[in-house]
Amino acid sequence: MNQIQKKGNFNKFDDDNIKQNNDKNFNKNLADEEKRKKLNISNNELSKEKKILFDIAVNVTIELGKSKVKIKDLLNFSKGSMLFLTRKKEDPLKIFVNNKLIALGEIVFSDNKYGIRIISMNDSLNCVNTPV
Repeated sequence: MNQIQKKGNFNKFDDDNIKQNNDKNFNKNLADEEKRKKLNISNNELSKEKKILFDIAVNVTIELGKSKVKIKDLLNFSKGSMLFLTRKKEDPLKIFVNNKLIALGEIVFSDNKYGIRIISMNDSLNCVNTPV
């Protein structure tokens, strides 16, 4: 009978452990669920902030070329004067956003308008191309 009683005591001990473990797991699941809810709220807030950030206007500048001119030559410019640039026709154009070089491109013509085709991007911008 002692063996049976001992065995019964183990069962009680095991039942208590199972209850405690279930309580711990339940509490852990609640905590995990709360974390997920907070994370979802954070993701939603982040998404809203991204949308706001992505709607900000920036200045885009395309550099066709450069030239150094003396002031006396500049004052002699008139209609029909030519200013020669350092860049060759086939050289890529520099594309700046708010005075920061972000890409290289080439001139294209479409519907009597000029455009720029991007031929390479600055590697640091790859992390920015995330969906909103």
